[in-house]
Amino acid sequence: MDHIEEAVACALSPNADPALKQQAMQYCEQVKASQDGWQSCLTLYIREPKSTPETRMFCLQVVEEVLMTRSNTLDESRLNYFRQTFMDYIQREFVNGGVDNTLSTDPSYLKNKFAHAVALLFRQTYLKSWTTFFSEMLALIAPLPQSSGKSNMKMVDLFLRILMSIDEEVVNTLTSRTSSKEENTLNINIKDRMREQDVPRLANAWYELLTEYKERSLDFAEMLLRIVGVYVAWIDISLIVNERFVSVIYGFLVSTSIRNAAADCLTDIVKKGMKPLDKLQLISILGIVDVLQQLDLSSDSEFRERVARLVNNLGLQLCQIWQDTNPQANSNYPPTANPTAYTHISHLVPILLQFLRDEDDSVSEAVFGFLRETLNMFKTIKKATGSLPQEQKVLMRQILESIVMKMKYGEDMEWVCVAIAGGQESVGTIGEDSIGDEDMLNFLELRRELKRFYDQIATLSASLTTAFLHSAVTTTLTTYVTEKASGATLTSDWRDLELALYLLYLYGEAIKGVPQFAIVPPSVGANGGKIVHPVAQPGAPLTPLGECLFEMVKSGVSSYPHPSVSANFFEIACRYNNFFDVRPDCIPDVLEAFVDARGLHHPIAANRARAWYLFWRFSKDLKFKLTPYVETVLNSVQDVLTVEAPLPPVLNSDFDLSTFKDSAFETKTYLFEAVGLLISQESIPAQQQFEYLSVVVNPLLTEIQKNLEACQSIQQSSNGCIGGGSGVAAGSPRHRDLELVWVLHHRLMAVGSVAKGFPDVMNIKKAAANAAASGGSPVVGGSGPCGQIFKQVAEITVVALETLSRFEVIRSASRFTFGRLINCLGQDVQPYLPTLITGLLQECSIAELVEFLPFMGQVAHKFKTTIMSILDGLLFPLVQKVFFFLNQVPSGTDEAMALAELRKSYLAFLMGLFSSELENVLITETNSPHLDLIMQSVLHYAQDMSDVPVSRMAFGILLKAVNSWGGQGESSAAAIPSSTSAATIANGGGGITKKTIASRINGSNGATGPNGEKMEAPGFYQFMYEHILRITFEVPMKSNFDLADGQSVLVLGEIAGLQKAMALKQGEAFLTFLSQVYLPSIHCPAELAQEYAQALQQLEAKQFKKYFQAFIQRSRS
Repeated sequence: MDHIEEAVACALSPNADPALKQQAMQYCEQVKASQDGWQSCLTLYIREPKSTPETRMFCLQVVEEVLMTRSNTLDESRLNYFRQTFMDYIQREFVNGGVDNTLSTDPSYLKNKFAHAVALLFRQTYLKSWTTFFSEMLALIAPLPQSSGKSNMKMVDLFLRILMSIDEEVVNTLTSRTSSKEENTLNINIKDRMREQDVPRLANAWYELLTEYKERSLDFAEMLLRIVGVYVAWIDISLIVNERFVSVIYGFLVSTSIRNAAADCLTDIVKKGMKPLDKLQLISILGIVDVLQQLDLSSDSEFRERVARLVNNLGLQLCQIWQDTNPQANSNYPPTANPTAYTHISHLVPILLQFLRDEDDSVSEAVFGFLRETLNMFKTIKKATGSLPQEQKVLMRQILESIVMKMKYGEDMEWVCVAIAGGQESVGTIGEDSIGDEDMLNFLELRRELKRFYDQIATLSASLTTAFLHSAVTTTLTTYVTEKASGATLTSDWRDLELALYLLYLYGEAIKGVPQFAIVPPSVGANGGKIVHPVAQPGAPLTPLGECLFEMVKSGVSSYPHPSVSANFFEIACRYNNFFDVRPDCIPDVLEAFVDARGLHHPIAANRARAWYLFWRFSKDLKFKLTPYVETVLNSVQDVLTVEAPLPPVLNSDFDLSTFKDSAFETKTYLFEAVGLLISQESIPAQQQFEYLSVVVNPLLTEIQKNLEACQSIQQSSNGCIGGGSGVAAGSPRHRDLELVWVLHHRLMAVGSVAKGFPDVMNIKKAAANAAASGGSPVVGGSGPCGQIFKQVAEITVVALETLSRFEVIRSASRFTFGRLINCLGQDVQPYLPTLITGLLQECSIAELVEFLPFMGQVAHKFKTTIMSILDGLLFPLVQKVFFFLNQVPSGTDEAMALAELRKSYLAFLMGLFSSELENVLITETNSPHLDLIMQSVLHYAQDMSDVPVSRMAFGILLKAVNSWGGQGESSAAAIPSSTSAATIANGGGGITKKTIASRINGSNGATGPNGEKMEAPGFYQFMYEHILRITFEVPMKSNFDLADGQSVLVLGEIAGLQKAMALKQGEAFLTFLSQVYLPSIHCPAELAQEYAQALQQLEAKQFKKYFQAFIQRSRS
């Protein structure tokens, strides 16, 4: 034992020699693992004089380990040894040495550890040899001779700890360590024996101890209440819920410092699982509502939260009883049960509302569950009766008032510009992840939760919600207007105005259907005599929502000197943009607010940025209604249409310009686009558009030209990355160079954003041509006045790219700008494309290529055959670039994901060529030598089932190819000899040679036919028979092809469609080859092969797909 003490001391000593410490730890582990180490440790633990607390703790750990994990090694004699030793120690330590109001001098952690060891022994012996466990323990807590009738406090302390440990080991499923079926059965049997034999005595002891320690020690009384709470879940409830016991608990609840524990105990009693009628009777006996009304809840927020949890659980239980006993759902209950449950709920709701309105958010949140179920109950009542009785409407109004009260900002809180209502539209706002104030984050989450209740009430009664909204909003705004008109100092609190506008915004999400702003009487239409609702005309009478919006605009509340008010004002104006159809006279008020210091010029950056985005939305939604105000707006925002591109004052060595983000400028691009939207309105004369656009774009072009001149001095080795060293500071040459590049990027993005606001000139010209007389040819270019400006943008963008193509941000900005110029210039953009594409491809990264391929797809789709000559020369260099990256081995997860995206973009690009009817570019004289390489890549991805969506895309391309080129070489197909072997197929197909193809297919060099028909693809006929047909069977037969997976089933559908296409294009020759050559080569019986070919020929596409799936399943089995 001396060695154990020394080893523990050494192992725990911070000053011990590391080698000795390691030896000491190894020795301790040996003691734990040895067969009889626990005996030495048990002896050491109970020894007098006592060893150090650390040594005794180690000894108990060893004892615990044996009782928990090696109990099967303990025979009856050893268990009896444990029992006798424990009881002797308890008698000596807790009984013989017990005196009034004294506790064991051992630390609490040691007492808890010993109590846990006793509980573990109890679990092993209670059903067998120690059935008198509780009798013996209760006898030990009996009053001592010298205690004047008081219980042995020292023993009570230990016994209560033992009871808590028994709960942990035997009862509590959250903390119990048992897992096997046998151990669970043991726990159940222990509880059954305890209920039958000992629990009544325990409950009586708890009551007596509670009455005693109410005056003697509230700490013990608190522990007793916790024990009652955990045991009540599985014992006879009548042992606790009786007049004498409940009155003691209520006594603690009303007037003692441990009332939190009393509230928790009552919550545990209420939560006890019972049948509905029994639980209803229990709640009636408890009479909790009457007691709660007597409590003083004013000063202690923690106690209010505990009582709120009690109310919440009581309410949840009552709502469940109400649902269970609802006659429409279950007729097996007495007719009085459901109304009784509802009566209890109605008595409890006022207390619910009291907690819901509590100034402490934790208290309010504690009753959310009860609130939710109460509203669900109202929903059930409405569904059953068609409407809500007046009583429920009154309650809902009170709930709504309480919810709205909690939505208000607290007096000690500062508003932040976050996305209103927590919506997804958060451009320009402060991200919640950047808010450091935890109280603010909690409030925003609280508002979101309250909004859900608000939405529930709006769904239950739109009229009630509308009336409340109208009253709340108009009252608040009228008060503000009255104060403002009086000329006195404003006393309106920003929190009230913010809340009123917040509610007005929420209403649009809460109500169902399209918001109505004006009252339009129904009229009889010509459509079969049905009642129709014509569109409201300007000046029509307003609905309550319309009145609120009109009052908001005309009140001038947007001028209130707090950022929250103007911010919500603009959110609402954008949300309800259709309101301005019936009140266009309100548009100038909103525009004025947008363009002055309330919006686009707001002194607070976050408000200003959000206004940029909302102004874009407003301009986009009301585009044509803003025509009269365009010139005024442009004059007001000219000073905002500037570009600032700050970089950090010190750029670290790992700084990379391509990954640097400027969220403020990204939001400002919406403002530039909004300007483009306003300028490009068709009702504005072309010359006027030109003048407006010149005012906006020419200053940017001038600055871009200056940028380019300054950039001539940038070193060729500079590419936007700082690289090694200690970084660079502001003012240094490298910092200046990167600033020049960064501001150039921003200015290119700005002019591109202006262009984005313009419509598609090709669509405009086509529409004009369709409307005009059929004699003339439509002009599809950007040759108008604005087109001349956009040509300047295109030219200077190309120059920027040629000069600085080594900078990824310049390549990105150039790609963005030209993506928008395509719409503005139409075919006039084509001369710039070769230089642009070359510049973008030269040094592009994987991520850039992923974005470039859709750009090329957009170009191809836009111009179709007119882009053919440009596409012809650029196609294979583009494909080479793709293959260069795809052939690389990824260096990490991020690069692997980027390559996966590149595969998808590449296949989507090829698919786009076929969809745009540009597949002939693959078989021109320039590209036809590379067709096999491209098709082999598609074939490869079709067979790769590690990425099923990519496989499906690849099969889709093969289907497109067959539909385009699969009709070639019919006469050659007819000549296929039936004796072709499987080996021959694998090596190129029997009789299908390049010589045969060359002799059978006209235009195999890529030329068009005499009548301008589609060009034929050299080698595709052979490719179709050698490879496409083969993989249509091989892929679904692979072991990793999961027929139970939805994505794989979609691939199977593509394959079935592909086979149908080949059969359709090649006809009888294909079916003959399939049934007589290919299927026999893969060991398919002749009869089945013939059946398959017949099914392929005769079944419709959907039917064949089912047949094909069944064929594959049968073949795999």
